[in-house]
Parts: sequence; C-alpha cells; structure tokens
Amino acid sequence: MVLFLCNILLIIFGIVAIWKIRVSYNQKREEIKKSFQRNERLMERSVMALSNAIEAKDSYTSGHSRRVAAYAKEIARRMGKSEDYQRDIYHAGLLHDIGKIRIPDKIISKKGKLSDMEFECLRLHPIMSFSMLSGISDDGNIESAAKYHHEHYDGTGYPEGLSGKSIPEFARILAVADTYDAMTSSRSFRNLFPQKFVRSEIEYQMGKQFDPDIAQVMIDMIDEDKDFTLKQKDDVNKKILVVDDDVIAVKLVEFMLDEDRTLEITSVKTGEHCIKALEEYKYDLIILDIYLPDSDGFKILELIKEKYKTPVIFMSSDKNEETITRARENGIKYYLVKPFLKQELAEALRDVFRYDLEP
Repeated sequence: MVLFLCNILLIIFGIVAIWKIRVSYNQKREEIKKSFQRNERLMERSVMALSNAIEAKDSYTSGHSRRVAAYAKEIARRMGKSEDYQRDIYHAGLLHDIGKIRIPDKIISKKGKLSDMEFECLRLHPIMSFSMLSGISDDGNIESAAKYHHEHYDGTGYPEGLSGKSIPEFARILAVADTYDAMTSSRSFRNLFPQKFVRSEIEYQMGKQFDPDIAQVMIDMIDEDKDFTLKQKDDVNKKILVVDDDVIAVKLVEFMLDEDRTLEITSVKTGEHCIKALEEYKYDLIILDIYLPDSDGFKILELIKEKYKTPVIFMSSDKNEETITRARENGIKYYLVKPFLKQELAEALRDVFRYDLEP
C-alpha cells in the first residue's frame, strides 16, 4: 500500500513538474515572440526612416522609393515568391537609392540636362548605396539589389556591365519597377508618359534592358490596370479626420501636415461627432484618441470597423503596454504616443496611403 501511494505521489510530482516546464517554456516562447515582433517593428521603422531621408533629398521624386518597393513586391508575388522574399524585395525597393544622399543637391535637383561630369557623379549612387547598406541583410540581397539595379540584361548597364542571370534577381526585378515608376511620375522637366508609351517601351526593352520574364509580369500588370492607377498620385487629396478633445494634440497634427497640400484635415472632439462626420463625408483615414469625453476609443473603433471600414491610427498619452497590445489585437498597426514626432506620423501616413496593386 505504501509503495502504491509512493508511486502515485511520484506520478503527481512528475505531472506537476512537466506542467511547470511547459508553462515556463510557453512563457519564454511568448517572450521570444514579442522580442522578435519588436525587432521587426524596429526594422520596419528604420527602413522607413532611411527611405524618408532619400525622398527628402529630391522633392521631384517624392514617393518614388515607396512606389518602386510596392511594384517590386507585386512582381515578386506574381512570380510565386515567398512572403519573406516579398518583404525583402519591398525593403530593397525602399532603400535602392539611398546612395543619392551622398550626391550633391545641385545635381539631384537640377532641372536642366546634366553635364557629362554630373551624370558620371550620379552614376556612382548604386555603389554608394551598396557601401551604405553593406551587411543589412543576412543573404546580401538588399545591398546587391541596390548596387546592380541599373545593370542591363544585355550587359550595357552599370556599374559592372553584368548581363543576363548573372545580375541578381532582386536587381532584375527592381530594374523593371524603377524604370516603370520613372516613366509614370512627373519630373521638374516633364510630365509623366502615357500608359501606352510606357507599355511599349518596357516591351521594346525586353531582353535588352530588362529580364524578359520579369518585364512580362510588369506588362501583365499594366494590361490589367485599365484606369491607369499605377502611377504617381501626389496630386490626389486625402481626407483625414482627427478625433481628440486635446486642442494642442490636434494643432500638432495640423502643424505637422500643414505643408502637404494633398491632405485635408478635419477635427472633432467627441465620439458622437466622429460618427456624425462619417455619416456625412467619406474619410480616407481617422486619427483617433482612446480617451474621449463621451466614449471609449475602442468602442468607436468597433463602429468604424463594422460600418465604415476606414483605416484608423490611434494616438494617446497612454504608454501602458497592455493598452498598446489591446490596440494591436484590434487591428491597430500604428499607435502614436503623445507627444510623437512628425516622422512617426509621416511613416504611418505613407503606409496607410500606399498604392493598391491588386488587379
């Protein structure tokens, strides 16, 4: 009997020990997961910050890196590439021109034709990009894409005159996306080209400037884009509704976005006024405080998601990790802690207003 009870106790102790080990394992796994997510967010923010610095260098190509990144990611998706591949090619697109930061402003922003010396200086930016990005990716894809995206399939490009499949695939994808956006964006010296011309030019360059298989994917995207939406859209106005009874916070948002004439800012102080505003107008984005005089921001979020489907960014002085986690669980990608930086708001807007490439 004593032996039997000892065996039972041993079994119980064993079960308890296993349960504790399992709980500890799950806790550590959750901690690792959260750490990984934090690192991912840091990586995304760092990449976006670098991309913003690139675009700030040249006012005439504002949005270029973001559009190239989006086109490249869509090409990769249609080629059947993995989500990790698509994420990396998107980052490569955002950073492919980072070397231009080292090019003198008088060359980058010159309205007229570049001299031979100025053009040769500009041609150095892929090498500078490679140097600045060295070691940023484990497999070297992002930095090599930046270095070789001006190589031509027939070997006539630069900086090394690579040809065919010897050009890294990331660079071959970026080459098509980069040229497409250059032709479908307005510059200081010309307007964007008509869609038919862009298509014919890409088709003509198949096997010359571009990998023919990748160029064909871009042509398919063009053919499906009946309304010519894949182009620079900086002249399109976006309506933003700011919901906050904190006058200073509202004025801060208005001040941060004042220079962008493509944005129209409206503000209300309560959840009730927010819903009334949505009933009267269609907004492209809502910047919502969590603590309103008459309502909980999470309840307003539920109504918005259920009826209006409008993207929402939270802004709040609440730094509590539980609140932030709750926001993430409710689909909030951007949680701006007051007082936040203009760069943080700009990053969120660029993401929310990214171009929809789905056919």
